[in-house]
Amino acid sequence: MSEGAGETWVALLHRPADPAAGGSVLGDERFGDHLAFLRRMTDAGYLVAAGPMTDRPGEGMTILRLPGADRLEEATRLARQDDLSVATGFFTVEVRPWQVVMHA
Repeated sequence: MSEGAGETWVALLHRPADPAAGGSVLGDERFGDHLAFLRRMTDAGYLVAAGPMTDRPGEGMTILRLPGADRLEEATRLARQDDLSVATGFFTVEVRPWQVVMHA
């Protein structure tokens, strides 16, 4: 186990902007913008995990880990502007800072 100090961890909670969309978000062509964002986060080395919440259709969570402390503002900008599915209003995102004290 190691400490998460010196890193910025965030949980991104995604919800459909139109709650009536529910689980049908996967079939919407705008979902591709979200997948492109996740690929960019993978390429940057920031993506830890991402996937749907099984108890709430259409909702999902992404965990990002950015090297360096105090990068919450950058993570928030990425989540709200770089993810075009959020920037164009397909999804809403709640950015939650996460203090990780242990991880594998």
